[in-house]
Amino acid sequence: MTAAGAGTVAVDDDVALRTVLGLREKLGTVAPRDPVNRRLGPRVHRLDLLHELCERETFGHVAGWLSSERLTSDGTRREYADDIRHWARAARELAGTEPFYLGAITSDIVPHWRAWTGDLGLGPRRINRLASSLTSLIEYTKFRTRQEIINPITRHDRPVIDQDDETAMTPILEVPELQAVVAAATSPRQAFVPVLIYTLAGRVSECCAAGRRHMKPVGGECKLDLTRKGGKGRAFTLPPLLCDLGAVCWDGAVHDALLLDDDGHPMDRHAVDRLLNRLGRAAGVLPGRDLTPHVLRASKLTHMYDQGVKPDDIRRYADHSHISTTMRYIRRRDDEALKRTHAAAAVHVYEGLVDRFL
Repeated sequence: MTAAGAGTVAVDDDVALRTVLGLREKLGTVAPRDPVNRRLGPRVHRLDLLHELCERETFGHVAGWLSSERLTSDGTRREYADDIRHWARAARELAGTEPFYLGAITSDIVPHWRAWTGDLGLGPRRINRLASSLTSLIEYTKFRTRQEIINPITRHDRPVIDQDDETAMTPILEVPELQAVVAAATSPRQAFVPVLIYTLAGRVSECCAAGRRHMKPVGGECKLDLTRKGGKGRAFTLPPLLCDLGAVCWDGAVHDALLLDDDGHPMDRHAVDRLLNRLGRAAGVLPGRDLTPHVLRASKLTHMYDQGVKPDDIRRYADHSHISTTMRYIRRRDDEALKRTHAAAAVHVYEGLVDRFL
């Protein structure tokens, strides 16, 4: 049985059909890049690509793994699906194996893979995530099949990650920079995007999925029911100014989405990325880097700390599962202050000695 509209993915029963259709929607589409000319091709459903790249049994394991309740967000599912596409390419180019199957990447292939990732320009964090993705898929398959599958990736194959490497951290905007971004907007709908994401410290997928149907007046206030990562339902009382701006954006709108482009179409994560990049360039912030939704989220959480909000309150507002995630934002801010203070304190040692050169 082949699901209508489900590409070439064949399924054997109604339950599997619903699973495939649901997963196909969650994984969404991607424009594959040609490895030779680096050009983007037409957008294709990720699940269809995986079906083409994987042998039948392995595809079943991959689909089950990506459907697992342990993956708490569709964004994570998409990243893992792209990781398996990477491993399929690695198996083809390094081992001559096609289609991809569990066991195609062996321990003697891994050193070549590490060198190959360097040629591709992949950073340590990306390499570690690829290793974790393959390990997770193997562990899932071992549990489901009770088969002994050897994981070719060991801790010795993983690069060491400097957790304090500031070049790998999400940059933040200081308050004047954020204000410049909003000021660069040329329409209320453009301004509403960074304002909403910043206010909620929201993830882009959460904000794109929110609609006017999720808003309700309660006691003279405007509340938004937002589904956060992991399917967690959260109610936010929106500031009146934000509600007023939203009302202007939605006036005459046909679609239900909160985030609309200037033509009135719902914005997906790609449209939001393009808009924020454009606003960031117009505002002159983050030279050489993109202004992403996560920059707005990180900026809001950092500003909360600057305002004296307690770390656990920041954690709860961000919906971080662990305080250690929240502390990364706080520690970076504290580190900046520490370095500024001690650098300034060094001046008294040579003050008056170098003035003649100024």
